Amino acid sequence: MRSRPIFLTLLLIAGVTFGYVFASHSPQSARTPSSASGADAGTAGKTSAMADTAPGSGERKVLFWYDPMYPGTKFDKPGKSPFMDMDLVPRYTEDDTGAGIRIDPVQRQNMAISTEAVRRGRLNFSIDIPANVEFNDYQLARVQPRAEGFVEKTYALAVGDMVKAGQPLVDVTVPGWTADQSEYLLLRSQKAAPEIVNGVRERLRLSGMPEEMLKAVDASGRVQTRLMVSVPITGVITAIEVYPGMNVDKNMTLTTIQGVNPVWVTADVPERNLHLANGKRIRVSVPAYPDRTFFAQSATLLPKADQATRTVPLRLSLDNPEGLLKPGLTASIRLRGESDEALLIPTQSLIDLGDEKRVIVRVTDGSFVPRRVTVLRDGREQTAVLSGLDEGEEVVVTSLFLIDSEANLRGALERMRADGNTDESHDHGGSAQ
Repeated sequence: MRSRPIFLTLLLIAGVTFGYVFASHSPQSARTPSSASGADAGTAGKTSAMADTAPGSGERKVLFWYDPMYPGTKFDKPGKSPFMDMDLVPRYTEDDTGAGIRIDPVQRQNMAISTEAVRRGRLNFSIDIPANVEFNDYQLARVQPRAEGFVEKTYALAVGDMVKAGQPLVDVTVPGWTADQSEYLLLRSQKAAPEIVNGVRERLRLSGMPEEMLKAVDASGRVQTRLMVSVPITGVITAIEVYPGMNVDKNMTLTTIQGVNPVWVTADVPERNLHLANGKRIRVSVPAYPDRTFFAQSATLLPKADQATRTVPLRLSLDNPEGLLKPGLTASIRLRGESDEALLIPTQSLIDLGDEKRVIVRVTDGSFVPRRVTVLRDGREQTAVLSGLDEGEEVVVTSLFLIDSEANLRGALERMRADGNTDESHDHGGSAQ
C-alpha cells in the first residue's frame, strides 16, 4: 500500500500505544535496570530468552523482540529500544501463525476493544447544503405616480427602511386632472343625466386618479390636485428615485419595495440528491440564530440545472413574521432520506485510507483481520456497505488503529522474510487482507 503522510502519523501514534500496552501486560517485557547495555543486561536477557524457549515450561515461545516504530529491526533479547524511549515488544510463535492478529483476553480488556455485529436494514441519512436568505420576489412592488406632475413633498425614507402598507411616500401635484374634475363637478351641480356624470367620473379614474381622491372630490365638491402616493405593501425599500420639486411622468418608478414575509431560502442541490427535495418540510438553520430552527412551508425545484456544477436550484418559502430572517444571511438546509435495505455497520468502525476504506473483523477463531469494504452511503452513526462483509460478522468499533497497526507490522515482517530482507528497516508495511 502506498505511503501517506496522514496514515504514517496515525500509524506512529498507534504503534507507540500498542507497544506500551502489549509490553506492559507481557510476562517477558520486564527488563532489568540496565537491560540496554552492560554485562548484567546481557546475562538477564539470555536468562529470559532461555526461560521463554525452555521445553515444557508452559511459557509462550518468543521469536524476537522489536520496536513497533521500527518493525523491520529484530532483537534477540528484551531491553530498551535504541530508537524510541520505550521497551522492546516480544513477538510470540502463536502470534506469527494464522491469518489474523491474536490478542490476549487481558490485553483486549485493557485496550477496551468492542465489536458490533453487521446487520441488514435501511439507513436513515441526511445531507446539509449551504443556502442563502433572499427577498421574496412574489412581493415586489414598483411604485409609479400614474400621472404627470411634480413633486410637492417627500417623506423621510431611504433605501433599507422598513415600511408598512399605506404609509405615505410622496405628494405629487397633478395639474392635468383639474379640467376633468371641474367638468365633473359642474355636471353634478347642474343635475345632468347620471350616465353623463358617471362617464366623466370613470374618465378620471382611468386617468390614474385613485378612488380615495375621487371620494374626496365628491365629499368636498372641490377640485383635488395633490395626489398622495402611499406604500402598497409591507417590506423594505430597495431603491428610491424621487426628490422634492422634480417632475415626474406616469411611467416613472419612484421607489421599489420588496416584501420580507415570507422570505425565500435558495440552495443548489446536487443532481444525485434531487429525490430528497420532494416538497416535505425541510429544516433550515441560520448561523445568526444557532438556538432556532426554521422549517420551509413549501419547496420548489427550479426547471433548469446548472451544467457546470451539476446542481439544480431549490427555492424554499419560510414564514418570517418576526423579521428575523434578513435577506443576505447565510443558511443551511438539511435534506433527509432513507436508503434501500443494505448491510449496516457503525460509522465509527470505518478506517478511511483515502483511496480505500476498511474495517477490522473478528473472525471465528477469535483473531482480528483487516477487511476492505465498499461503502454505499455514509451516515452520522451508521454506514451502508456494498461488499466486503457478511451479515452477522463482528466488526471492531474501538481501538481500531491499534489492531490495524499490528496488522501492518505483521504484513511488513512477512514480506521482509519473503524478500530475505529481515534485517533492514522499513517505515511500515501493507495491511493483511
